[in-house]
Amino acid sequence: MIIKKQKRYWLPLIGLALLLASLLVACASKPEAVYAPDFTLPTLNGESVTLSGLRGKPVMLTFWTTHCPACMFQAPFVQALYDESSSEEVAVLTIAVGESATLVQAFVASHGLTYPVLLDTQGRVAQAYGIPGVPTTFFVDAEGIVKAYKIGPFQGQDQIRSVVESL
Repeated sequence: MIIKKQKRYWLPLIGLALLLASLLVACASKPEAVYAPDFTLPTLNGESVTLSGLRGKPVMLTFWTTHCPACMFQAPFVQALYDESSSEEVAVLTIAVGESATLVQAFVASHGLTYPVLLDTQGRVAQAYGIPGVPTTFFVDAEGIVKAYKIGPFQGQDQIRSVVESL
């Protein structure tokens, strides 16, 4: 007696149905908002800035160091945005990571920078943001949600402006 194997056409159909169902669930679910970690850091002039105190306006937050060539390349673009943007349009903050106030102050003065510089001497805020290197820039909307980020330098002010305008 010969036993014939029955073809199981329904197994691939069930697999396909499960795949489609999981794709529909994935597409229908809304990604969770990622809030920017709050912090309070001192400025070069001794004041303190708290990120959550800036709620209600978008924030551009750039992490940098004085010995980073890409940071030096990007600094004039950040300065130009700061000069032509009102504080209501976007708050421009930069965070010097792991360096002394004296070193950062000398750098800022020698390059004629006037945008706000915060000091993260211990690197704790940079660690909270998980930055892989400098420069790294985060764009935070008026509600404190991270909307975009960029690792590495911007190649011009127009690149920065287009991200700011999208906020």
